[in-house]
Amino acid sequence: MLSPLGVDPDGARYVLEMRADFTPSQLRLHDRDVMPDSALTQFEQDVARLSHHEPAQYIVGVAPFYGDLFKVTPAVLIPRFETEELVAWAAAEQPAAQTGLDLGTGSGAIGLTLAKQLPSTAMTLSDVSAAALAVARENARRLDRRATFVESDLFAAIPQRFDFIISNLPYISKAETDVMDESTLTYEPPLALFAAHDGLALFQRFAAGVAAHVNTGGAVYLEFGYRQQPALARLFAEALPQAQVTFKRDMADHPRMVKLQF
Repeated sequence: MLSPLGVDPDGARYVLEMRADFTPSQLRLHDRDVMPDSALTQFEQDVARLSHHEPAQYIVGVAPFYGDLFKVTPAVLIPRFETEELVAWAAAEQPAAQTGLDLGTGSGAIGLTLAKQLPSTAMTLSDVSAAALAVARENARRLDRRATFVESDLFAAIPQRFDFIISNLPYISKAETDVMDESTLTYEPPLALFAAHDGLALFQRFAAGVAAHVNTGGAVYLEFGYRQQPALARLFAEALPQAQVTFKRDMADHPRMVKLQF
């Protein structure tokens, strides 16, 4: 019924669940209930926005990640489920870490999730965007998570070293826009999506500065585009020959994560 209108049924279900504070199971149980007039009016407004490809998560203002709901606005990327695999990797390997850095934190989904998973680790969350950091701070307040927040262009305002660093840097090339979702292109922040040099520019800058910010024996965890492994292998071999590099595939069997062990 909604598809001919250009509306993703999954998005419509999501806004219904969030507006009613229902789980998916509860929505199915109540799918024949008569909607109150106010709820119907809200749903019609939401569907109108969905028909213009606005992401459902921005419409209701929250997105799920690792079992929590994070506030999201157009100042931050919508957290992706595949990034949960990066978080799980770091959480499993860093139980004794005293300090961690989430570089380019956006909504704070990565760093604040690790603050929960690693309660003895002092997490620092940084971003070049003041608007993004404001969202991350609000999520820390809402979820009762402790963290330090720093506005920084990569490592520019970060003097210290950490036991581990984790980051989902912008890695999309502008040449890939023709295969991207219209909703992502129209509504999500370009600053958090795109990078020059075929999507590698931020990795190049990161590789040039990371060694001065990770402790001896520490590790770095990064997400990247599924076609970028060969280029990143060359980059890290040249820029960080002292690091042991381990690539990891995601659940879809795409190479999407890398660890640098120092």
